[in-house]
Amino acid sequence: MAVVVIGESLNATIPAICDAVKAHDTAYIQKVALEQVEADSDYLDLNAQVTGRDELIDLPWMIESVRAVTNIPMVLDSSNPPALKHAMETIDWKGQYPVLSSINNKKGSAQTLLPLAAKYNTGIVALLLDDNGINHTAKGRFEICKELVAKSRDAGVADHNLWIDPLILPLGTDDNVGPISFDLLQMMKAEFPQVRTFCGLSNVSFGMPHRALMNRTYVAMLAANGMEGFMINPRVKEMRAMIYAIRALMGEDEKCGKYIQAHRDGLLLTPMSDDQKARLTEQKAQEEEKARKKAEREARRAAKAEGGEG
Repeated sequence: MAVVVIGESLNATIPAICDAVKAHDTAYIQKVALEQVEADSDYLDLNAQVTGRDELIDLPWMIESVRAVTNIPMVLDSSNPPALKHAMETIDWKGQYPVLSSINNKKGSAQTLLPLAAKYNTGIVALLLDDNGINHTAKGRFEICKELVAKSRDAGVADHNLWIDPLILPLGTDDNVGPISFDLLQMMKAEFPQVRTFCGLSNVSFGMPHRALMNRTYVAMLAANGMEGFMINPRVKEMRAMIYAIRALMGEDEKCGKYIQAHRDGLLLTPMSDDQKARLTEQKAQEEEKARKKAEREARRAAKAEGGEG
């Protein structure tokens, strides 16, 4: 399955988006949406949950604001099932229904959204979480996965419409976060090849230095182990470049056309910081001085040799 990018930036937990939701600032929401579309997102994640506000009003407003400028598929992200149900039933989706996010394996979690996903034949995200919390072994999470797949099938949701989020934990809390996720992905793909996979990345690097480096490296490793969907900020140039490279290396970019075009568009280069520019200027000056002195030495030797011959 192809690598899928879900743009994460239309989320009301981000202060600027929260302010836009409160003010119903359509122009700003559309600006952020289009920036993510232009950065080659495949889906946009939409979250309009703001404490003290009516999500039944705010979520449809955000959806319609985005749909006015792009027809990109959406992931509706809410912990409030009635808000998702209201959005599904009151908006004219014209057959392009969004992915619903999310359910888990806690008692009662799936009773509203699974029938909704089945009714509209659309995608749904399921978190590998149950009443005991997050299991810290690949085998334990796989057991939760099997139960969620069974519940989804019983509700009439096709495997290809189920997106499993394995829940990525901070590496600083458990050295085995990487191996657990890789083992789990391989188990899932072997047992349920049509079930899709999805994750957010920011947790893995929490509390670590050079978080962006950790995130980019993890994306490549997860993709190699079968992860399909990545919720990221595609406007971050380094992450965007990594996705172009991954798609090319995984055979998802015919003749590396998109990768080559990204190179031509300057999208694979990391902008230099002021410090890097200063160091490069200093290095260039040192090299020029070294070359000048070398030329002077050679000129003196040549003059000396010429004088000796005379």
